[in-house]
Amino acid sequence: MSNGGMIRDILQQIKEHRLEAREGLRRINELKKQERTAAAAQLEPTQESVEELVKEVLCRVVKLQPEEISDELSFKEMGIDSISSVEIVRDLNEALRLQLDGILLYDYPTIPELARYMVHEVQKNSIPDIPGPLSRVQAAAEKVPESSSEAEAARSLRLNHRYEYMNDLIDQFSQHKPAAAPSAPITVTPVKHEAGPSREPVKAPAVQASLPAIPQVSGAPKLRLQTGANSMAPAAPAAEAEAAGKIKLGFSTAARNAKEPAAAAPKAAFSSPPAAAPATASAAVPEGIAIVGLSGRFPGAATARELWRNLRDGVSSTGEVPGSRFDIRAWYDEDRKADQKTYCTVAGLLEQVDEFDPLFFNISPKEAEIMDPQQRIFLQEAWNALEDAGYSDQAVQNTRCGVFVGCAPSDYTKHLEANHLSNTSEAFTGTSSSILAARISYFLNLKGPSISLDTACSSSLVAVHQACASLWNGECDMALAGGIRLMITPDSMVQSSQMEILSAEGVCRPFDQAADGTLLSEGAGVVVLKPLKQAIENRDHIYGLIRGSGVNQDGRTNGITAPNVNSQIQLERTVYERFGIDPAEINYVEAHGTGTSLGDPIEVKALTEAFRSFTQDSQYCALGSVKANIGHATMAAGVAGMIKILLSLKHRQIPPLIHHTRLNEKIRLEGSPFYINRELVDWPENKRGSRMAAISGFGFSGTNCHLVIEEYRSSAI
Repeated sequence: MSNGGMIRDILQQIKEHRLEAREGLRRINELKKQERTAAAAQLEPTQESVEELVKEVLCRVVKLQPEEISDELSFKEMGIDSISSVEIVRDLNEALRLQLDGILLYDYPTIPELARYMVHEVQKNSIPDIPGPLSRVQAAAEKVPESSSEAEAARSLRLNHRYEYMNDLIDQFSQHKPAAAPSAPITVTPVKHEAGPSREPVKAPAVQASLPAIPQVSGAPKLRLQTGANSMAPAAPAAEAEAAGKIKLGFSTAARNAKEPAAAAPKAAFSSPPAAAPATASAAVPEGIAIVGLSGRFPGAATARELWRNLRDGVSSTGEVPGSRFDIRAWYDEDRKADQKTYCTVAGLLEQVDEFDPLFFNISPKEAEIMDPQQRIFLQEAWNALEDAGYSDQAVQNTRCGVFVGCAPSDYTKHLEANHLSNTSEAFTGTSSSILAARISYFLNLKGPSISLDTACSSSLVAVHQACASLWNGECDMALAGGIRLMITPDSMVQSSQMEILSAEGVCRPFDQAADGTLLSEGAGVVVLKPLKQAIENRDHIYGLIRGSGVNQDGRTNGITAPNVNSQIQLERTVYERFGIDPAEINYVEAHGTGTSLGDPIEVKALTEAFRSFTQDSQYCALGSVKANIGHATMAAGVAGMIKILLSLKHRQIPPLIHHTRLNEKIRLEGSPFYINRELVDWPENKRGSRMAAISGFGFSGTNCHLVIEEYRSSAI
């Protein structure tokens, strides 16, 4: 409501004896003082006048006393939440005739920083021969009346302070935001799949596929001890294995047989470069880093081949958590504010996480049972990735091969505590994140760096970046990089619900107007990396080239989990400039896109500004997000998107972005480089006659990562 409208309302209240005249006059004087402050800021947009205006607005909107306002404190520290930040920016926009986003307080988190930016914007947008400042403020305010019902609906929203994880977004003008209708929780009936993997791609019957029923277990996932021929060891015939009475824990060769066949013949030995001077970054960067192998397990897909089939056919692989994993209904409450409950029962889960062949990896069954399942599955996927690259265990023995894994401590320790196994020597190593990366290094006798890292949602992409840096710096000659995330208990879903970041509808809708949150999921993925020159010399199959990568941090923002669009812009520009990449040649972006109302607009805004520093081309670059299909795999989310890009390059097709019907009204794609791809299409070549993609990962820790991947063509070398 404009100041004029508020004054009329105060006078009406006095007339109807609903407000004392003395109090009414005091309020009117305050409003007139605010008008004078706004007029002064508009006439003379100095740092001091705009700071004074910001303080006036803070006092009015959040009822702060002048002594509670400090230039040294962030808005978050002064108690300003997401709802009030929208109102503050709206009032500042009206006073200064600007059109700034409601997320402004996240990017400029103190009064001096915000004032400095707004002075710059006022000066940049100043136009001569326009009405006086006060009349312009009143006119602008009168054009945007705010209804009490809409204001109340906006205030009722409980928003979280992190980039992607918000259920309802702050609008640029919050009075346009209608109240969200409550959604009933979705219930998905599990369906049975035919036993055994199919070697031929089969079109999925429905877009919203249910999670297959996981084998019935109680308590902690049980390792099924078996005696038979289902060993991973490729050398021993089945009859010999059975005769030897080898103990196996249910790891079937069927899953391995369904893996993509190695594109190149197995190497007899890995040929390392001469032990001369290490390669420098300046020498290695132009040729890029070759991706020579990959493997992954994701919801609804035990192999990379199955993942591509689901992406191609537009399959959603999330569903209600089955009781065999944990009883999610015992933690369910439709009330979003219920303490230590979850209003979402849908997730994307892996199958057969309780199956493992310990003897293949020279691990005792006792130790394997206490090991975090994340350690077991990453071992398997790292082995499969090496097989996909055409390397045997003997070929990589005693080589400078690094291992870089994005991971986090598992909730499997709760099961160990419940069974009084948490203080054993096996638990000491079996639940350590540092050991997760070291397992494969120890098993294969690898001598390169072995690093586990946790930057939250950007973890696996940062792991790939660190692997590239290690290769460029000459610290290793080959690297395994990826990430893994499992949910053994309902803790993650409950905690995420308490932050209100999950979809109550049970659907992840990146960039869509109906997006109401993300869905948590599991995943494991590994890629094998080598310098391009070495990959060519070793005659490796090359899925694609990492042309450039970079990492940065949000720094101090409006709260430790708050986003920073400027950091995203700076990161993307830096990667393009440092590695000589022209964004006009990037015609696909695998976005972080979590399906939240705040995170998605921020990401698109950052991409648009970064691209516009290099090109003015429009509507040539497709936007997508694998999270629409499998949910948010957190520590493994980045490598999931990366594998999607590599499979798309292999098939030269861009899969559809599912669950998208109407663009989020806070995203502006008209005139931007981007468009939403809603169907399976051929991936067009860029101006150079190749295909190039970018991928981003943004952690709620504030650590951001951005990579550019290009199609490999031998004729271009």
